Amino acid sequence: MLEWWCSLTHKQKIALIVAIIGAMGGIYITLNISSTGDTINPSTNGGTANVHTGTGDIHANVTNNTHIQNQTIHIGIALEQHEQRLKRRESEIRADLEQAHAADRQLLEIELRDIEQRLQDTEASYEAHIADLKERITQLEKLRGEFPDELLNQAIEALQQGETDQADRLFKQIEEEAEGHIIRAAEAAFQRGKIAQDAIRYADALKHYEKAVRLQPDNALYLNGTGVLHLTLANYQKAIEYFELSLASGLKTYGENHPQVATTRNNLGGAWRSLGENHKAIEYLELALASVLKTYGENHPHVAATRNNLGSAWDSLGEYHKAIEYYDLALATLEQSLGKDHPNTRTVQSNLDAARTALSASQPD
Repeated sequence: MLEWWCSLTHKQKIALIVAIIGAMGGIYITLNISSTGDTINPSTNGGTANVHTGTGDIHANVTNNTHIQNQTIHIGIALEQHEQRLKRRESEIRADLEQAHAADRQLLEIELRDIEQRLQDTEASYEAHIADLKERITQLEKLRGEFPDELLNQAIEALQQGETDQADRLFKQIEEEAEGHIIRAAEAAFQRGKIAQDAIRYADALKHYEKAVRLQPDNALYLNGTGVLHLTLANYQKAIEYFELSLASGLKTYGENHPQVATTRNNLGGAWRSLGENHKAIEYLELALASVLKTYGENHPHVAATRNNLGSAWDSLGEYHKAIEYYDLALATLEQSLGKDHPNTRTVQSNLDAARTALSASQPD
């Protein structure tokens, strides 16, 4: 794993880090980095639950009838397009809020919050989105044979070109024609959920994710993704249910020290922390940290993010010395990876400064 990381160019590392900690809007691995409520959510997509598989940022051209074989996946979506779509969706949500009934307002306000977070750093949000699309395309390529080739090629092409409505129609067609092909139908439903989540249409995304889980109830990726969306929607107990199922499945499938297992434990830590159960969160986060250290080594963004989550949990308990220790280690990694001026690095620096201030205030005169 370390050799793979070292083989990437600086630009590739930055793109991958942005996806992992990135927009740190969505792995979501749900990585809370904060003593004051600030959150770094590695994922993309501003709150989506991306589970990174360790394949990294794959570079190769994919066109119709071209399979990916360690070449470059070209995504034909420009930064300007990404920003325009976010702004259009922001306008739609604001218009809907003016007419919304009380029952609908909470969802719209969550969607608006996530849009605003992405627009604060559109470049980071864009890089995270592109990295996530590449992973999704790679995953689809692994399932060749489960899908009709022509429809799969068309769907991949639509994803590459940012033609999300067309991609959704194609996955809907695959889903509807998948009678007797459970893996095909489940993956199509999951991909439709990802498309809806990209568009900040969380109710639609949840419907598709939950269908994928009904079809494949032991799929750790689908379970984790559904859990993260529930976490985004502040359905904390529901999120924990999905994360626990994902963890059990991941342990059975992958074993103790797999990135999927560490990701789910990190998310469980975030969910328990959201409920104020910091000691329980720390139990999961310590296990996640031990795992990512074995997988990635000392100076990897996954490790930094997990340490920040631990710092945040200890901070909430008033254990400022422990919080500062974790923040210090995480900050050193992020400064090396992202630079001192990156928003995520500044967030960690702010958390560290706040913890030091709190510690000083707690000392007797």
